[in-house]
Formats: sequence, C-alpha cells, structure tokens
Amino acid sequence: MGKLIQNFARNRNTGCRITLNVLIGEIPAVVIENELIRMTILAGRGADVVEFLYKPIDMDFVWLTNNGIPTKKVPDFHPNDVDSFLNGYPGGWQSIFPNGGAPSQVGEISFGQHDEIALLAWDYTIEKDNSDEVSVKFFVETQKTPFRVSKTFSLKKQEKKCIIEENIENLSSDEWKVMWGAHFSFGAPLLDSNATITLPKGSRVIPHPESISPAGRRVGSVQSFDWPIGKSADNKDIDFSKLPKAKTQSEMLYIEDLSQPWYQIENSEKKIGAKVSWDLELMPYLWFWQEYGASSDYPWYGKHYNIGLEPFSSYPTNGLSEAIANGTALNFKSREKKNSKMEFEVINL
Repeated sequence: MGKLIQNFARNRNTGCRITLNVLIGEIPAVVIENELIRMTILAGRGADVVEFLYKPIDMDFVWLTNNGIPTKKVPDFHPNDVDSFLNGYPGGWQSIFPNGGAPSQVGEISFGQHDEIALLAWDYTIEKDNSDEVSVKFFVETQKTPFRVSKTFSLKKQEKKCIIEENIENLSSDEWKVMWGAHFSFGAPLLDSNATITLPKGSRVIPHPESISPAGRRVGSVQSFDWPIGKSADNKDIDFSKLPKAKTQSEMLYIEDLSQPWYQIENSEKKIGAKVSWDLELMPYLWFWQEYGASSDYPWYGKHYNIGLEPFSSYPTNGLSEAIANGTALNFKSREKKNSKMEFEVINL
C-alpha cells in the first residue's frame, strides 16, 4: 500500500507542484504546495496531514505530538485497542471512519480507537498537476467493513486554502451505521492564551458525560449550554471561546445546532488565524477536545497544549455502539455513496 498508481507529474520549483517518492522513515508521503502553502500527507498512515505550512511567516498550522511523526509503517492488521492509534499518533489531521473514539463492539466486529481508516496505508493517484493547480487522490478499502474511501487534496495558485473532498462507498448490499469525522488538531505556534474560537451564533454545547482525564475537568455540570459560556463546579462562568493558560484541566464538548458549518481560530497577537468549513448535513456535530497540559497520565504526561475541533457525523467519543444507541450514527444504504467537501483557509488579521 501507499504506492503511486499513475504518475504524470512534471518537475517544477515554482507555482503549484507535487513532490513524490518521499519517505519519512518507512512511511511513504506526498508533498503538495503552491507559493503560499506546503502540505505533507502520509500515504502510509491514514492519508494524515502532518504539515500545513503557511510560507510567508513560516507557521505550521498542524499540531504534532512530542513523539513526532512515526517512522515505522503501520501493520497489515492491528489489535482492537486504544494503543494501536495512540502509540503512533503524530497529531496532525486524520479522517475517522467508521468508529469514532473509544474501542467499540458492534455485532461481531471489534473496533479499536478511531478505527479503521486512520490506521491503514493508502494508495494514491495524481488527478491534476500544473502550475495553476495540483490535486492528489488517496484511496483505501476498509478491512473490517465493506467500504471504499477516497480523499482528494487540492491547491490552486496563490490561494491560502486547501480543498479536501472525501468520498465513501458502501460496497455491500447491506445497510451500515457508521461514524465519520475529520480529526483536526491544533497547537503551537498558532495556539496560546491569545487565541480565540468563533462559531456561528446559536450553537449549543453538550458536555461529555464524564471527565476525560483523572486530573478532573473544567465544567461543573453535564447540562447543555449556549456557546460559549459554561459553568464551573463553583458556578463561575467559563468562556470556551477563549483559550486558557497552560495546565488548565482537560475537557470534551460536543457542539450542535450549528446554523452554518464553519469555525475560526484566531491569534490576536500573531495576527493570524484559520477558517474551517465542511458539509453540515453529513457532519452536524463539532467535537471540541481540549488538552492544556494538566493531564499527567498516559498518553500526554503533561507535555502538550492542544485542542481538536472535529466535524463529526455523530457523538460521543465512546465509539460506534453508543452512537448507534443514541441515534446519531450515520446510515449508509445498500451500495450508497456519500461525498463531503471541506476547506481549510489561512486568515490574515
């Protein structure tokens, strides 16, 4: 896996361009870029984005863990556990399908953490390659379920954004219930206590039922509330649109009732930000994962300051079986195909 199916790329060092035959350790990768953006995508692991560099100020919008990008190829088959995902987790941006979050048992299938496409090697083909636009399609078939998945990344000349198009096809005659999400994670250098999050007005927040860290949590109640003001255990306001100081406790929230499918992250001091937009019909929820360095246990050990803002079809992060039980799982009919489109754009303030 991770091989090139068709190659008609031309060598260029200006405009839009593609760099092939990149290896990060044992993992094949593809680099696409224009005058403003450079992206590195791991064909050998999930078609993960591990670099989104904004060249004018040398800022990478992709957060990486302290472990960095893994150098060992993913195994052909992986255990149905948490560690398969977390032990090689580089940070970055993943597509999640068909299980979101914790290991889950659905019928006779045992899913691991964020199983299964984020843990597979993908093939790829070049769709467009000229100085005005480049486009690379990555594709894979799932092992535990009967789906074909593709993900196409496109950059155009002089644009500060990437377009990501995903297509999923049910290859069977049976109906399937699944979770589908985009695991965008952010950290330094974009994030610090000067960063803010903007969502469409009217958004509603559902706290995760319990703390995601032994160190405790920020909210004092699991009652839903209007974005962005929640309440702490001592009934003080928490403005979740403003990122807190380091060592603040972790939190997991689910945002619903989005009138429009977008969010912005801005750093007022650095005068830079990002806007993410997606298909609201397929992904009506936005997961807001927060890890600010208070978690001293596995796997974070107090080393990270990061968040995830993740468009998702379903919730919570307890796995597919719970999403099926609460009625939020996404349904694929016999032989059905679904298509989604996302955009990630750099914003100058």
